[in-house]
Amino acid sequence: MAAYRVLVVEDNREVGRMVTASIKTLDGEIDVLDVPSAEEALLISTTLPLDLVVLDIRLPGMSGLEMVAKLRKRSPETKIILVTGVDDEAIRQQVSEADVEAYFFKPIEIATFLDAVKRSLQPAPGEVGQPSIDKDQVAPISPTKGAAREATDTNVVAEAAKLVPTQTLAECLAGLKQQVKAASAILVNDTGQILEEAGTAVEIRTGSDLLPALMHAFRASLQVSQAMAKGTSESLQYFVAPRQCVYVTPVGLNHALFVVTSGFFGPDKLGMIYHATHLAVRELETILANNAAEEKIRQAEVDRLHAELSAEIAVDPETLAGVEDMFSKASKIGGIEHADGFWENVANDDALAGGRGKDALSYAQAHDMGLAPDEDKGA
Repeated sequence: MAAYRVLVVEDNREVGRMVTASIKTLDGEIDVLDVPSAEEALLISTTLPLDLVVLDIRLPGMSGLEMVAKLRKRSPETKIILVTGVDDEAIRQQVSEADVEAYFFKPIEIATFLDAVKRSLQPAPGEVGQPSIDKDQVAPISPTKGAAREATDTNVVAEAAKLVPTQTLAECLAGLKQQVKAASAILVNDTGQILEEAGTAVEIRTGSDLLPALMHAFRASLQVSQAMAKGTSESLQYFVAPRQCVYVTPVGLNHALFVVTSGFFGPDKLGMIYHATHLAVRELETILANNAAEEKIRQAEVDRLHAELSAEIAVDPETLAGVEDMFSKASKIGGIEHADGFWENVANDDALAGGRGKDALSYAQAHDMGLAPDEDKGA
């Protein structure tokens, strides 16, 4: 599990992804989340401890500066980095005077930004630093290596895509289950096959009536999401029963996440479960993509070995001619005469060698043991 948790608050999806990816290139154990609004960020801060918040100033609804004031009252120990592309001198002055660890004006110089992130996560001299996520031993965050420090935004994203996820599917589902206090969290593929689960949900099993109904809801949600915003799959549905509630959300276009809770979360809790499930969805997508890439690598290696083993073995002409000559001289005569000749040769060889070997058999002994044909039968 990661040792540090960073929250990126940015309403521009592409910029948010770039900032998130750049932070993940740091050598260290960092869990990076991102949300598009200050309201959502404050909600997450009430349920998850945060080490650092990277915050845009201009956001829909509450501004970044307003969030700084609120976050300072709620969790003054959380570090904050402000980012803005606003040209207004008054706003820029407010940013420079805000109670934050660092601030940047867009466009951001990635290497400098990452240095600020590292400084913010490392405890100041004399300060007892405790990461937000319990670890027996926290790996220090080392400086970014050469190419990453000077990488463009596109290269940073490409490098981040190569990172191996820090969790397995089982660990991710178990974390989500614990976070929302669910009875179970289940990942299925688009054929309804259960790939992984945390907890048990007897109703959601292969052959049950509920599973195909939930799969129908999953496919319908994909159609609606893609009709509203081409290519996206983000949605959350929930179905309430007397003693439980089932939440359904897509994981990409080929998998679905089912979260089963005891009882129903009221409106004040729906926001929490929405964010928890969608943060889990992003991690699950990364894990699935990584697993698929590893499977392709394994399959490519199997194909390579198979091609090597099935390749024609080269035999030099001299050896091949010798083998053919040996088989051409093999006797084609069968029957009792051939058998008699064989045993006579064995006896003669023994006589020449000075006696019968201890393991040699006479014809009579071989006949008694069923190793020689009867004289009155053909071969």
